Amino acid sequence: MPRFGGAPKCANCQKSVYAAEELKALMKIWHKTCFKCSHCSKKLTPGMETEHDDKPYCKNCYGKHYGPKGVGVGATAGCLATDTEDAAVSKFKNTHEGTNKVVIAGQEKCYHCDKTVYAAEKLIVLNKIYHKPCVKCNSCSKTMSPGDVLEHENEIYCKTCHARDFGPHGKV
Repeated sequence: MPRFGGAPKCANCQKSVYAAEELKALMKIWHKTCFKCSHCSKKLTPGMETEHDDKPYCKNCYGKHYGPKGVGVGATAGCLATDTEDAAVSKFKNTHEGTNKVVIAGQEKCYHCDKTVYAAEKLIVLNKIYHKPCVKCNSCSKTMSPGDVLEHENEIYCKTCHARDFGPHGKV
């Protein structure tokens, strides 16, 4: 707080904060450049931060350091890691000896490379599932967007190669 009419002090660096550089967040006053994540130093936007022990954190660092174990690594609430594990067999544990692979039923495979396609990388082209980078012309290997694809005998082609290889070849 101001002392004897002086400028308020920054919650981070404890130096004076003047009106032009003032930012209010977490019920404190900050320099705009001092309001950053306490762990990774990423600049924060007021209202988009999280707080722990009176320090600001970005949502990623807060989740990694203070959220439940497993946050941000694809785990679900039913199988989060804990510091201790029961001696009883967990219903989430792989009970098959000699294998560490977890197989998830219903995985979709890419028509081109036959590898698993996850939702974020999935494209449906001509009723077939592809990874985004696998949507390539069978002739010239140009990567295409779904609207630029033409099909011939279950293979995909760009418009140029399709016209050249399968289009009309002039008058006979």
